[in-house]
Amino acid sequence: MLISAITIFLICVLVGSLTAVHGLKCMSCFGSGLDNCDSRGRMLTCMPNQKLCETVVRRDGVHMTVMKGCKNDRACRDNQMQNTRYAGRSTQCNLDQPNSVCTCCCGKNYCNVGFSTCTGHFASSAPVNDCPEVPDNFPHGNIECNNENKAGSVCEYQCTGQDYFVWPKGQEVNVCLRNGSWARELPCCARPCPPYYLLDDVLLFHLKGENQQNRLDTLLRRFGDLKFAEDALKMAALYYATKPIETSVVRFNEYGADFNRFLELALQRISVVPGPANTGAAIQYALDNLLAPEAGVRDSRVPKAIWVFIANANPADDVKTPSEEARRLGYQLFVVGSETNGFKFDRKKLFEITGNEEHLFLFDNDVSNLSTENVAVINNYFCGNPCDHVLHDHE
Repeated sequence: MLISAITIFLICVLVGSLTAVHGLKCMSCFGSGLDNCDSRGRMLTCMPNQKLCETVVRRDGVHMTVMKGCKNDRACRDNQMQNTRYAGRSTQCNLDQPNSVCTCCCGKNYCNVGFSTCTGHFASSAPVNDCPEVPDNFPHGNIECNNENKAGSVCEYQCTGQDYFVWPKGQEVNVCLRNGSWARELPCCARPCPPYYLLDDVLLFHLKGENQQNRLDTLLRRFGDLKFAEDALKMAALYYATKPIETSVVRFNEYGADFNRFLELALQRISVVPGPANTGAAIQYALDNLLAPEAGVRDSRVPKAIWVFIANANPADDVKTPSEEARRLGYQLFVVGSETNGFKFDRKKLFEITGNEEHLFLFDNDVSNLSTENVAVINNYFCGNPCDHVLHDHE
C-alpha cells in the first residue's frame, strides 16, 4: 500500500513538472457568449506562474460577456470564491438577479473550452451536436483532437514538412462548438510566400557599360533569398541586344531547382554585345523557346512571368505585338529599368510591354542596386492563399 501511494505521488509530481515545463494551455477569448468566445479565441501557453485556466461570465440584464484566459492560481481561486459571496437577494454568481459575475478555475489543458462547472446554468437549451468528422489526412502535417469531433473537443494542427507552417497564421487550434460547427475552417500546412511562391519566371537582360558580370552577380543575388523548388520558383534567363543571344540562354530544366547552379550558369554565359535593345525580339524568343515544354516550363497551372531588365536604352523594335500575345496567354510582364547620366525612358514604350503602370520599376541608379525590399514588393504580386497551391494536395 505504501509503495502504491509513493508511486502515485511520484506520478503526480512528474505530471505537474511536465505541465510546468511545457506550460498550461488555455483558451483566451472575449465574446458575447460562451460559444461566441470560443469561436473568436486562440490557445495560449500560460506563463510559469499561471497554473490555472479562468472563465469569467458577466451578465447585465440580457447582456452577457465571457472572458477566458490564463490566470495565477491564487488570483483565480480568490475570484472563484466570490461566486458564493452574498450580493442583493442571493449571491454574486446567480440567475435570479439582473447582474451576475461567475468565475471558474481549472487546471488541465483546454479545460476552459466550452461550458465550465460554474457556467453550466448559462448553457443554451439547444441540442448539442457533433461536428463534421476530423479528416484522416492532413497533408504535410497531422491533427490531434482531445475528444474527436464531439462538442467541446479541441483539435491542434501541427505541420511536419520542412518549412511548412499552419496557414492562416494563428489558427493552429480549432474548437467543436455545441451547435455542431467547427469554430474555424480547416487550415492547411503551407510554406510562406515569400520566400516560396509558384512561378515560372523568364529574365531578359540588356545592360550596358563595364563590369557586366559583377553587376549581374549583384542583381541576381537579390533573388537568392527566394526558394527555388520543383513546386515553387524556377527561372530561365537570356541576354539580348540587336537579337537574342542564344549562347547565353539558361533554361528551366538545366539546373534542377538549385539557385546557386542557376546563378553560376547565368554568369558563365553573360554576353556583352553592342547594339540596340531589340526587346520585342527577346520577348518573342522567350515565348517561342523558353516558355515551352522542351525548355522545362511547367504546365498551365503554374503562373508565368517575363521580366525585362534594361539600362539606359529604350526598346528599339516592336514590343507591342509580342507583349500583347504574352498577356493574352495570361503571362505577367514587368520592366525593371535604370536611368543614369541624364537618360530618360520612353515610358509609353515600356507601358506597351507591361500594360500596367504598376509593373514598371524605374530607378535613377544602376539596376543592379535593386534592393531586397524592392524584390519583396515585386514578389508579392505572386503570393496568394498558399492553401490554394495547385501542385500540393491540400484536400
